[in-house]
Amino acid sequence: MNKLVKKTLITAVLAAAAFALYYNFSLLPGYQDLEKGISDYIITYGLHDTGSLNLITAVLYDYRAFDSLGESTVIFGAVSGIVLILSRKMLPVSSKGLSFIVKRTLGIMTPFIALFGFYVITHGHLSPGGGFQGGVILAAISIIFSIVYGSAFDYRRYSPQTKTVLETGGALTFLVIGLAGIVMEGAFLKNLGFLTAERGTLISAGSIPYINIGVGFKVGAGLAIIFYSMIQKTFEEDF
Repeated sequence: MNKLVKKTLITAVLAAAAFALYYNFSLLPGYQDLEKGISDYIITYGLHDTGSLNLITAVLYDYRAFDSLGESTVIFGAVSGIVLILSRKMLPVSSKGLSFIVKRTLGIMTPFIALFGFYVITHGHLSPGGGFQGGVILAAISIIFSIVYGSAFDYRRYSPQTKTVLETGGALTFLVIGLAGIVMEGAFLKNLGFLTAERGTLISAGSIPYINIGVGFKVGAGLAIIFYSMIQKTFEEDF
């Protein structure tokens, strides 16, 4: 197949995809009963509809929760692709780590970093934060462990298998809550109203806090797996 034919086929495929997207966009219904637009509606009724004080979180995990599920799927695909590509690549990495002072300093700071990460995840519906942001903080702990304590430290205490279980569990949490929305509320990823307590409390905003927890573990474990796959430890002690 010569280059001209390849370019023609690629152009045809892209043109067909563009037409399909344009046609589907044209079928989307316009605003219904939203005279001032969707943003004004969310600002006015977001708290009433979702129970979330953080309207950004309300948009991510209620109004457009299905899109957020797609974003989580993209992360899963990225992790899987990187693991497959780099699975056979081995690089010698020091397992001795940095100095004693740096290690002890990180040892003191780690519980506070982890606590802050869990706080950001569990309070995402009450204040700025959420599963994505908190997950990055948790992933940073694993990455810093590998740098400060050495390559073998993180592997021996938090193996890739453990991280894979956490990532899978986070994804399944998101999916199960979505399926529960069908059974209990009649729509996929519909906010579970029976979980809503008093507004402004930790257990409020329906299923949003639980989705945040699932996303937090998925993002945290996923990013840690990506880092591990890129360095591919050999676990040979340096003497």
